[in-house]
Amino acid sequence: MSEQKCNCFSEYLEKVKEQVIPQIPEGSDEVHFTWQNRVFLISGKDYSPVNPKVEVEYRKPKKGGGFAKGMTRDTVSIMANYCAFCGRKYQKDGDES
Repeated sequence: MSEQKCNCFSEYLEKVKEQVIPQIPEGSDEVHFTWQNRVFLISGKDYSPVNPKVEVEYRKPKKGGGFAKGMTRDTVSIMANYCAFCGRKYQKDGDES
């Protein structure tokens, strides 16, 4: 049996809004709240709408010895199997649990 999808990310974003809006100067216009690193799956499968990123930074070795002057930077996205807030497992095709 498939569980209902959780609304944790929407609920927590609303909680953040409730806490932050009073701190925004009165009369401010076009105030928007969105999760960073959002994701959209076309398949419609159950998934986390936000995926954390891990920053990677390193200094490449030079061919002649030593290391490059500048750092190389990259990111790796992680796709969660469980909701970060309620712990519910996201249902994948073929999952019975």
